[in-house]
Amino acid sequence: AAAKAACETALKGVALEYEELEPIKQGLCGAPAPILVKSIGSDPKVTIVPAATVTCSVAHGLAAWLEKSVQPEAKARFGSPVIGMHNAASYTCRNRNGAAVGLLSEHALANAFDVSEFVFASGLRITVTEAWPKMVTPPPPAPTPPAKDAETETAAAPSTSKPSGANSSEVTKAKAPAEAPPSPPPVAEEPKPDPTSSFVRKVHADACTAFGTVLGPDADAAHKTHFH
Repeated sequence: AAAKAACETALKGVALEYEELEPIKQGLCGAPAPILVKSIGSDPKVTIVPAATVTCSVAHGLAAWLEKSVQPEAKARFGSPVIGMHNAASYTCRNRNGAAVGLLSEHALANAFDVSEFVFASGLRITVTEAWPKMVTPPPPAPTPPAKDAETETAAAPSTSKPSGANSSEVTKAKAPAEAPPSPPPVAEEPKPDPTSSFVRKVHADACTAFGTVLGPDADAAHKTHFH
């Protein structure tokens, strides 16, 4: 009852299409007042596909993030609002990153939502996997030529007429030709500006104002395809 009352308070004034669910209890997993979120907002309405099982506080955070960051950035960069988000994961009874042992995931408490794709009214679709800025690998350095001695020795042929007391052969030292300085190492080219990359970067950073924990492709391999 207390959780349901807190839920009503959290969702007061939030445009949300949702369904109240029965309390979830699976061992250590569960939530006392989960809801099934189908869409967030009204102008425009952002459809969640598939619908997400989360707590009311997560739903409130998503609504704030969409209103204050995602929609303004979408309209400014692409002239079109977001009308859909792909739900990569919501409530799931598991440990962090699906490990066999370890700490319980926030997903196991219906306290997390993963988004992997944004769908725009214009038809544009931006996936986190494709849009997240990639590391640019510089080309391999050119092979280094073998080092040469500073001086080379050459033996002269015996002279048919040489002064008395001269050796039968002469050794002369010749300077090796000066070597060109080594080429500087190759430098990776800066990636060209990409509005989809800057969009996902910005909304990912802004999510920190609405949620206590925000993870993405830079966090680890388990989050390379979505925002948590």
